Amino acid sequence: MAISLNYFLLGEAGGINQNTGKIDLHGIFDVVTSPIYPLGISNLVGICSFDGVERDTLFELRINSPEEEILAKMEFGVPAQYPGLSSKQVIGLQNIVISKRGKYTVDILEKNPTGYKFVKSVTLFTAIYPPKRRFAEGEIDAILSKKEELIVTVKTDYTIPGKEEVKKFQINLDPTAPFEEGYEAFPENNQLEIDGQIYDLEGVRRNAEWLFGKVKPKQTEEETN
Repeated sequence: MAISLNYFLLGEAGGINQNTGKIDLHGIFDVVTSPIYPLGISNLVGICSFDGVERDTLFELRINSPEEEILAKMEFGVPAQYPGLSSKQVIGLQNIVISKRGKYTVDILEKNPTGYKFVKSVTLFTAIYPPKRRFAEGEIDAILSKKEELIVTVKTDYTIPGKEEVKKFQINLDPTAPFEEGYEAFPENNQLEIDGQIYDLEGVRRNAEWLFGKVKPKQTEEETN
């Protein structure tokens, strides 16, 4: 009987429950939302379920980028199971780097003395930016009418990846609002070019726009003095 993969689940934490002997998986997800990439995730947990594992078997897991480049490889073993029963395995995934938006996949291969036998490819997760905010008719004017109480300006620092240079941007809901000293307007096309390299800042803008209209945080006595 050929080995087959029933499912591959990804979560933030998990393992064997010492009280029940069952597998616990917490924070299951299939979408990663971030305003900035690359994004590093230090620890994740995957759970595989196989049918047809009739002997102790070694597998290789390969994580692929949206361009189908192999980002990481790891081996894991699955012990033999009684015929007719599924075999489950907890897999720790460390230091996963999400370089850009797109669909990341996992290939699982059975390893044997003659080489590798492909088992299945599944989606690991899809990396996206925060959703784009759509302002309702009159919503911007309503927010600006209470600008003393609500957030109408967002300032953000962007560190150029791999460099020490930091760009200070200001995003205003009111296009006529002045800029604080040391800050510059956010790029209209959401792109920043440094030394011929273009950095996509669309996610930063989307994240900032969701702050407009929220109540301003109260200043502490130290901040007001």
